Formats: sequence, C-alpha cells, structure tokens
Amino acid sequence: MNKETSTLRSLANIIVRAVDSMERAYADAALPLPSLDKPFNPEDPAEALAQDSHVATAAKNLVAACAQISATVWNPRRFVTNQGKGVRSCSPIDKPPTDMKSKYNMSSCLRAVSDFNVVDVLREAGENGASVNDIGAAVGVDPRMIERILRLLATHHIFREVSPGVFANNRMSSTLEKAKPSRELFQSRETRFVGSSGIAAFVENDGEVGGKCALYLAESLRTPGLVPFNLAYDTKETLFEWMEGPERSYHVNRFASAMQGTAAMEPGDLIFRGFDWSALPRESVIVDVGGGIGHESLTIAKKYPHLRVVNQDFASPIEFSKAHWKKCFPEHVEKGMVEFLGESTFDHLHDFFTPQSVKNAAVFLLRHIIHDWPDDRAVVILQNLRKAAGEETQLVVIDKLVPFASTGTLADSKMSAIRGAEQQVAEAPLLPNWGAAVADVYLYDLTMHLMVGGIERTVQGFYELFAKAGWKLVEIHQSPGTQMSHIVGVPA
Repeated sequence: MNKETSTLRSLANIIVRAVDSMERAYADAALPLPSLDKPFNPEDPAEALAQDSHVATAAKNLVAACAQISATVWNPRRFVTNQGKGVRSCSPIDKPPTDMKSKYNMSSCLRAVSDFNVVDVLREAGENGASVNDIGAAVGVDPRMIERILRLLATHHIFREVSPGVFANNRMSSTLEKAKPSRELFQSRETRFVGSSGIAAFVENDGEVGGKCALYLAESLRTPGLVPFNLAYDTKETLFEWMEGPERSYHVNRFASAMQGTAAMEPGDLIFRGFDWSALPRESVIVDVGGGIGHESLTIAKKYPHLRVVNQDFASPIEFSKAHWKKCFPEHVEKGMVEFLGESTFDHLHDFFTPQSVKNAAVFLLRHIIHDWPDDRAVVILQNLRKAAGEETQLVVIDKLVPFASTGTLADSKMSAIRGAEQQVAEAPLLPNWGAAVADVYLYDLTMHLMVGGIERTVQGFYELFAKAGWKLVEIHQSPGTQMSHIVGVPA
C-alpha cells in the first residue's frame, strides 16, 4: 500500500471515528442530529448539543478530514480554479457564511439573497417553499436570476431545491432570517436588522465592503501606506471614519448588528468560558472599550448584575447601544449601573486613541478590537489603557488566536510559561491546525487587512504586543469549538 493510499485510509478512519462519536453523543442525549433540510432553530436542544466540546471536536475532525480527502483526490487544476471562482470542496458545517466570505461568487450570492430578504419570504412560504416566479414577484427581481442564484447556493447546501424551480429554506439558509415580516423589511431598509441575530448583517457587510476590498489586494501590495479599502472606495479615510459620514447611518447600524452577529456565531456562553467574571467584587467596573451595542458586557451584566458597565464607542453606535440596553436589560439602565460614553468627532480618530477617561477599572474588555489595528496603532490603544489602569486592573482581550499550520511548540520559554498558551495539534495525517475546519480564522485575518489594515495574531504576536504597551500576558483561555480566546493581561 503506497503512502497516498495509506493517507486516504487514515483520513477515512478519522471520519468513521468522528461519526461514531457524534452519533453516540446524540443517542445518549436521545436527540436527533439536526437535519440539514430543516430550518435552524437556536432553541433546539440538538443545536445546543452541537456546541458540546466532544461533539464540536468530532465535527472539527470530520470537516478537516473530508476537506483533505477532497483536496487529495480532486483534479488539482479544477480544485484551484474552482477555489478562485468561489467553490469549496467542503464547508465547515457550523459556520458556512463566514467560511465563504472571501469566495466572490458565493459571497455575492449570499449578499444578494439577504439584501432582497429572500430567506424571510421563504420562511413565510413554509417547508414546501415557493417558486422562483413567486419569489421574484415578492422581492422585485427577475425570477431567472433568482433561480440561478438559489441553485448555486443549494448546490452548496444553502437552501433546498424542493422541485425544479421551487426552493425552501434549510438549516443553513435560515440563519440569515431577520425575524420580521417580509413586508416590514421592504418598508424600512434602515431598521431591518434591528432584533435580528446579526448574521444577515454580517454577511451583507462582508459581502459588500469585504468583497470590494478583496479585488484590490494585489494593487495594495504595490501601494505602501494604503490598505485595499482605501483603493476600493477611493478615500484616505479609515473604514471607521468613512462610516461616520452623515449619509452612512445605514452602514453604521448594519456594522453594529454585524458585530452582534459575530457573537451569534459562537457558543452562547463563550463569554463565560474563560475569564472568571464571578470573582470580581461587587460594584466592580467593566469598561467595554469600543463595545458597539455592548452585547458582551450586557451578557455579563445579566448574569452578574452587581457589576457596573461603561460602554465606549462612537456616538452613532452608542445611541444604538442605549436603545438595545433599554430593551434587553432596562433594570440595569434604571439603576444607573451602565454608562454610555461616545466620541462625537474624529479629532483623534477614536476614543481609545486618546487618554482613557475611566481610571482604575476592574477590567478593560476589548472584544474584536485589537484585530482591527496594525501593531503600532494597537500599542497606542493598550498604552492608553495601561496609563489608566490600577494595580489590580485586568485586561481581557477577546480575539482569535492564529494557529500554525505546522507542528512545533512555543520556543520562547517566557511564552511557554503562559497558562493555556500551548497550541492543540490534530492527529496525523490531518494538517496540524485542522485545515479547512479552521479556515475561517485565516479568512478573518485577510479580511481584517483588506478592510482596516488589521491582523489576527498568534500567541507570540499578542505576547509582544502586550509587552510593548506595558502589560504582561498571564493567561489564555481557549475553548473547544471556537477560535475565540480570552487573552488576559495585568500591568507589567
């Protein structure tokens, strides 16, 4: 048996063991595996079980092995060119929209069906679906184009073609629902994401802004000082400055909802799978730096209402945040346990590039913030927080950690001593980083560069960044089933 045949057999064995593990977990819980053909229901106990660490690990192995087999046996020329056209040989089953985001055909089709509220029209049509003529009439689009778009997506298991030219939602497409009657969505474009999970907002924002920026990656490499966003939108402003223009309130609100959507892609209790918020004394202050609507700090406050929250961001998202908190946790607002601070001008680009106004907070929380900025700018943010920190202040950065695609350990003894820093490695012959099963972290990395010149970092990257800003990285909490980590620092 030659090496490649042996590799195929080893990968097939990994698939069998992963399937056995998943079937056993669902059988023990007396639950069925969620059906691909049925709409996604976040309240379904079977969906909750999918976030269990053992089930998530089995799914990760399954996705990685399937993708590696596809790459091994497929015609390499077709494989490469189809990747360029936006076709994947295998897609992670837990987060399809995010893993498609740098594939222009898939991304543009996902954006189109969300932009025209096709998912919500099909939700109202029910499990038998609707014909492309009826869909086209409801959304005001040529039914022939609707058919072509939906068939491409259905071929990749997003939507279901019930019969020729008749489509219905499935587990994948239904994640794009906006939770409103379709007539309301067409009446008010400005508010159509309010009350939604944020997944549709994420897909649309990424498909529009990220898609345009991706076209200029090569050109930007020849243009030092500019990122693809600058070339795509012919501006010297950053994305954040550009969005604050008076005519772009829609983009700001969509972006805020999209950030909520990033949380919806992760386990609901992720914020509690790391840093111990319960250990903070009563009346401790958590500063949610660049918190958007304050989704994460609101989740913390609901579980630990004895904690105070300060939500900081631009003026527009802060107004959105006030409404969100009043709707979701009015008691905290009424008791004065949450404060909203917004920067109304761009004199200093953003609030966190100026001295931090809240001193001696218990925790400075930065979720999906540091990855927005290159090292020199990220250091400024962290230095401002360090200057405002007390001796007991802790820094909690929630971001993705980029794993290596090779074996090996952290060579620096200082980093290897950090609790939780060691990278987990997949069993051979899988790629050490689980390959396609974690592809979204690398896609995020490139997307951050495309839009804002940011970067997703390795453990070493965070270690060096913290040290430059006066913080000491002391602990990392990595959670199975997600690339998000709690990266904890204390004053150096």
